[in-house]
Amino acid sequence: MSAPIIRHGSWEDNYDDPDHPIPSTSALDVHAVKKGGGSDLVIIVASPLRADERSQHRLLDKIEIYLRYIRSPDYQSECGPPTSDRTSIIVHIHPDSDPLIFDLLDRCRPWVAENSCTLQVITLNEPTSESSNNRWRGP
Repeated sequence: MSAPIIRHGSWEDNYDDPDHPIPSTSALDVHAVKKGGGSDLVIIVASPLRADERSQHRLLDKIEIYLRYIRSPDYQSECGPPTSDRTSIIVHIHPDSDPLIFDLLDRCRPWVAENSCTLQVITLNEPTSESSNNRWRGP
């Protein structure tokens, strides 16, 4: 069964909740395919995410749709079978999100790992080691 994921087009047309920090649970925010197989699938939460039930469900639904997608024949024909060392779901999240959301994401790690994938959580505006190594430092 192929996952119902939207890969391109006019994003606003796919928003099922345009005023929410996760405006679409079915849109693939960013998908970076790796040359040697696997990929990084990115969820971007650019506004603070509250810990209310609706927000938690939307986040879990988005992770679930990404996991269904990596198990799909479409994904596997493009990226190969997922493995935890080359397939990641990366959540870029607003730093003012509720701490309970960060706890929820930590509790999702085993679930994501059971699906041959790694879950990474990066706070927006937090430099990664790769980006900080590539920063221009001046004369």
